[in-house]
Amino acid sequence: MWGVQVVNNSIYACDRDNSIVWNNGTAVASNQWSNNAGFPLKLPQGFAVDTSIAVGTVYVTNSDRHTVVKWPAGAVSGTTVAGVDGNSGSTSTLLRFPSSLKLDNYTNMFVVDNNNHRIQLFCQYPTVNTTGRTIAGTGSMGQTNTTLTYPAGLALDASRNLYVADTSNHRVQKFRYLL
Repeated sequence: MWGVQVVNNSIYACDRDNSIVWNNGTAVASNQWSNNAGFPLKLPQGFAVDTSIAVGTVYVTNSDRHTVVKWPAGAVSGTTVAGVDGNSGSTSTLLRFPSSLKLDNYTNMFVVDNNNHRIQLFCQYPTVNTTGRTIAGTGSMGQTNTTLTYPAGLALDASRNLYVADTSNHRVQKFRYLL
């Protein structure tokens, strides 16, 4: 298992090696369903469950395909909401090995764009916006207080400050929430 999250007494877990996200033992996102050929999961690492707007919708970082995939509750297929399937890059519409994500109460999606050394923000409500905005990091690795080197995880506090696990710099960086 790669990650775990408890939402309303339901346990969600990400099985990276088998490309499945589970909810209490039931697959809620998987590349193993035949009608999901267009959006297969490959090395899913991070996920978030919407508890505010589209309750039960699961967002998954599809790391090896450089995307984030959205799986509405009860769906047997997902849709890409960030990145371009199979294409990596550093423009505002591309990702390179996204590793983690968080949603805020407004369904703003914060994505750790690991190999681009940045955090991208994608607005998901009221309509999906597939153009991201860099809100932490510069896109180049570094050791200053404005740069990141292979960030891996993130968290938001009650004041909507952003905390980033800046992995290769062996630190956690705090960024004030600017929205």
